[in-house]
Amino acid sequence: MSATFQKKDDKLIVTIEGRLDTLNAPQIIENLKQHLKGFDGDVVFNFEKLEYMTSAGLQVLLVASQDRNEQGKSVYVYKPAKIVNYVMDVSGFWSFIKRADSLP
Repeated sequence: MSATFQKKDDKLIVTIEGRLDTLNAPQIIENLKQHLKGFDGDVVFNFEKLEYMTSAGLQVLLVASQDRNEQGKSVYVYKPAKIVNYVMDVSGFWSFIKRADSLP
């Protein structure tokens, strides 16, 4: 699993590859919080190479969503795999996370 954080224009692009689960979600959350400090833009999760996500991975999205809602901003997900899309669908996360058609 790898995670990269890149600020581009008014977006924070979080690219996660591999698996997002209980083993790595806490560290990603901590890194995410650091990148969000003082940042006033949307967050885009690039899940193009994310193979699998557990409920712990949903926590990453929840942290981002709560933080961005406080700022009046949005969270987007780009290219989730079928299984990731399914997890987000059955958990109801698509009701407050937006789909990104492209990366900035």
